[in-house]
Amino acid sequence: MTNYPFAARIAARLFFAVGTAALLAACGTRQPVASEPPPQEATARNSVVMPAVTYGTTAKGRRLSRTDDPCDAPASLRRAVQDRLKASHEFLAAPSAANIEGASVLTMEITDLLVNADNSVPQIMQLSGKLERRGQPTVRFAARRNMSFFFVVDIYCGTADGIAYVLGGDIAKWLQKPVDGAVLDGR
Repeated sequence: MTNYPFAARIAARLFFAVGTAALLAACGTRQPVASEPPPQEATARNSVVMPAVTYGTTAKGRRLSRTDDPCDAPASLRRAVQDRLKASHEFLAAPSAANIEGASVLTMEITDLLVNADNSVPQIMQLSGKLERRGQPTVRFAARRNMSFFFVVDIYCGTADGIAYVLGGDIAKWLQKPVDGAVLDGR
């Protein structure tokens, strides 16, 4: 019985030594962590420059302005295009962004906007745009989408955002193969 405390101390020391050796071995065998590839940067090849979306003139000659648009459709359109861009145009850049000299330039103007507070008639957004690319002719498009809701729920700006999101998808798809005079209306 007198050897029991001695044996316990030996076992504890042995356990500690084996544990330490295992820990050191595990740490020593770790390979260096591979660094993640750097995030891709915006360049002229994978970007499209998009100045601010402007308000245009309707077919009846009425000039649209911010007062006609309580939901800020230009901001919604910009976000929608940026969210829906595809591989060949991964980045949407402001005209002042670095590393994008020579990138395609997409300009758009809203030519009609109807969003009713009571949602009793179709909500419409119509725009025209053009894409300018270095060394190639300018291509133009017209886009129009509308949504109807026949129930009384105040989704006023949500409807405008939804239309902008769908238009953003139409425009992103068109950017893959821009055709002059295209009409983007979901058909």
